[in-house]
Amino acid sequence: MASSKIVKLTKKPFRPHVATLITLVILIYVVFIFVTYVSKKHVSIYEVNKTKISDNSSITGVAVRDETVYRTKQDGFINFFHADTSKVAKNEVIYTIDSNNEISELLKKVESKEVSNINNIANMRELIDDYYNDQKPSSYDDISSFKYELENMVFEQSRSNLYSDFNKMMKSGSIKSEFTKVKTNKSGIVSYSIDGMEDLTVESVSSETFESVAAPNKNQLRSSEKVEKGTAVYKLVNSQRWSIVIPITEEIYNSIKDKKSIRVTIKKDGVSFNASTEFLIHGDARFVSLSTSRFMGKYLNDRYIDVQLNLNAADGLKIPKTSIITKELSVIPEQYITTAGDNDFDSKGVILASTGKFTKISNYSVDDGKYYVEKSLIAPGENILNPKTANSYTVSETIKVKGVYCVNSGYCQFKKIESVYENNEYIIISENTKGGIANFDHIVVNPDQISENDFIQ
Repeated sequence: MASSKIVKLTKKPFRPHVATLITLVILIYVVFIFVTYVSKKHVSIYEVNKTKISDNSSITGVAVRDETVYRTKQDGFINFFHADTSKVAKNEVIYTIDSNNEISELLKKVESKEVSNINNIANMRELIDDYYNDQKPSSYDDISSFKYELENMVFEQSRSNLYSDFNKMMKSGSIKSEFTKVKTNKSGIVSYSIDGMEDLTVESVSSETFESVAAPNKNQLRSSEKVEKGTAVYKLVNSQRWSIVIPITEEIYNSIKDKKSIRVTIKKDGVSFNASTEFLIHGDARFVSLSTSRFMGKYLNDRYIDVQLNLNAADGLKIPKTSIITKELSVIPEQYITTAGDNDFDSKGVILASTGKFTKISNYSVDDGKYYVEKSLIAPGENILNPKTANSYTVSETIKVKGVYCVNSGYCQFKKIESVYENNEYIIISENTKGGIANFDHIVVNPDQISENDFIQ
């Protein structure tokens, strides 16, 4: 019988692969770093910058003026003697009318030859440049208005002395045609454009008034064609005082309801002026009338005008509202503040009555003769001495002030701020706050993630 040999197997000791071990260590390290980063409080830093912030509301308004439309009392051809938007006096000849158009032919012979002088060419170039810079190709009304303004400039330049020359011809007896001279019955500013809204008053403006904003019904009256009796031929604006009435929301109303005047800017050319306010309610709609005696002639032929209300504006240091914290500080009268000595004038502090020793104050702010100091340095109830009279004073007053954490030195320092304007996201603060922050300082955006005197890593 063959003998059998039993071999006992033994387990080999575990010897991890070096590469596997290194990979595992790296993986554990990465997980640790990730968990640490996620659980760590993250502090965001903001660089303070000087800027201007404002709330400007752009609204379309309707112009209301004291306007009178004049109609011809007979058929015929009309020849005008005054340019559009020019001033005319009472009893001044505004136009002539004749039945056969002979006056027009005579006037061509006496027209001034000043159209091509340097000043007139410069004026035309300025008008063309303004149109080129502001025009919108999709707006036919802009093109039509530009054409009319250009024709009016030529008319004004070519007929500057027209009636004077025409009057000489009448006196010499060289004019044989029958015609009628029409004079103004009052003084005013003449316009040859009507839109059917000349009877509009501030009180009659309603929501329906703005239904034709997109397509205003403007009719240019000056024509070389024969007109019939009763045709509108010109209008006079009888007062320099005019108004722009705009619809306003409740939010705008609340921001201007206590203002007797506000700053208004005409958007198409940037002209600004102060206008007095009058508030109106028609049905469910609220309006404000903006009245002035300036620039009426400049916008005489505009019925709907885009304006910008310059409601709130401020210059200063811009910071996010999330960076603001409130802190309670001790209030110390200025006469109890002293310095450490001749060699350290910048080190301010107080003298404690209990010890007679100088205690330095840091990170303070000053306003109206009072120093605002950390309660941890000078707490309410502390007795301090007047350095000149030795009279004692017990600190009792505290005040809650708004501020931010400044981190220019690498750790958090509370700095007082003074607000001059704010909106939903940002606040403008004064750059003249003593002991406050300055342009390009760095502040904490989320102060709830950190405490005062903490270091920024």
